[in-house]
Amino acid sequence: MLDSSGSMKFTDPNELRKPAAKLFIQLLGKQDRTSVVSFSSQAWPITFLSQLENPQQVEQALVATDKISHKGAYTNIHAALSKGLELLENSQQLQREPILILMSDGKIDVGDDAKSATLRQQIISELLPQLVKHNIKVYSIAFTEASDQQLMQQIADVTNGRYALAASDDVLHKVFSKIFEQAKEPNMLPLDENRFVVDESISEVTIIANKKSEKSKIELRSPQGNNYSASQHSANINWFVSSSFDMITVQKPQVGEWSILFSDDDNRAYIVADIKLRTQFELDRQSPQPELILRAWFEQGQQTEANQALLENMQVSLEIEHPDGRIETLPVNELNDAGEFVVHFKPDMNGFYGATMIATSKTFQRQQTFSFRNTLPEVLPEEQPEEPLADSPTEATATETEAEAETETTAEEPAAVEEPDLATALLYFGLFNLLLLIIAVNGFFIYRHFKKNKPEQSDAD
Repeated sequence: MLDSSGSMKFTDPNELRKPAAKLFIQLLGKQDRTSVVSFSSQAWPITFLSQLENPQQVEQALVATDKISHKGAYTNIHAALSKGLELLENSQQLQREPILILMSDGKIDVGDDAKSATLRQQIISELLPQLVKHNIKVYSIAFTEASDQQLMQQIADVTNGRYALAASDDVLHKVFSKIFEQAKEPNMLPLDENRFVVDESISEVTIIANKKSEKSKIELRSPQGNNYSASQHSANINWFVSSSFDMITVQKPQVGEWSILFSDDDNRAYIVADIKLRTQFELDRQSPQPELILRAWFEQGQQTEANQALLENMQVSLEIEHPDGRIETLPVNELNDAGEFVVHFKPDMNGFYGATMIATSKTFQRQQTFSFRNTLPEVLPEEQPEEPLADSPTEATATETEAEAETETTAEEPAAVEEPDLATALLYFGLFNLLLLIIAVNGFFIYRHFKKNKPEQSDAD
């Protein structure tokens, strides 16, 4: 779904969105279906959903892309999403992992601020639930920072798609390459200084070669030392030229090392081959820190390739791109009895991760890229430890505070009375017993005195 509003004349003056869209169309396979939709104040399909099973249908989609203009008065993103949803629903092919690619350089504007705000809200409250219901992923591309990036990001996040900001029009084809890799997970060849190795199982290789400038002339060198260009190439090479990249498809390429000449970096080499690299991952979100368990294996037809010589000489690594752009490379050293390479990875951030499995040997190379979204589980208050770790600043501060509190409490209490020593205690004890003895003796004599005088007084009476 391509924006054809008038502002595109300034944000995409060279109309580079067209060759970028053509790149994506030509990367699709014969089993894929596509439709080209233009939108401004309204949205209308230039071509309806049709399969790309022959060159004529592919050409029809490419010609439709050329009909995208920049003459529209407004930008109605609501209409674009509605039309895309309608086309997919009417196709009766929603089980085929449907996706929508939405490109726009602005915000919803239909000439009335209140109506524009209403349409924006309807995207969130009405269209997004329908897209999620049908499992339709939306890959949104903002052309400028003036775009409604918040809305474009939300549309992609809710539908489990991807969002990208194309800072300049000359990187649009790279964005489309990324979308192709994320949606289709194709087999690729790893590039080492723009060199790649073709083995005998490869029947087709498609190269995306980025240009350093519009004047760059890309060339391709075969293992036999022959150089090919857009103006001079053989019948089995199809060459598509644009101002920012060349797309080169080689049928039945020669076995050996190929080189891309006079190009920029970050190139791509997609392949069609009998032996494919397959990947599968499981993400255990039940543990406090989710762990990604990734398995990779080679497949020929529907069978796992069990060539032990091939597996034993293979160097395998996993390249992880974190949500913050940080790149981490992990060696894959575990090879199980089923011929699967296994690696464990614990994501530590929320967001989308990019992962690339790379397998290389002297004569055989494969690469596959995929992505996944990680959401760390929330820690509830009662699940948090009652006491901080011993080496945490929090506990150190708390301990110091408690010590200070104890010091202050002790200072405010009255001084305790000193206890007497042992000698003094014995002295007091002896004096106390002596006093009791004197009282007892005196009491005895007094008692005898009264007892003696009592009979005499009775006789007198």
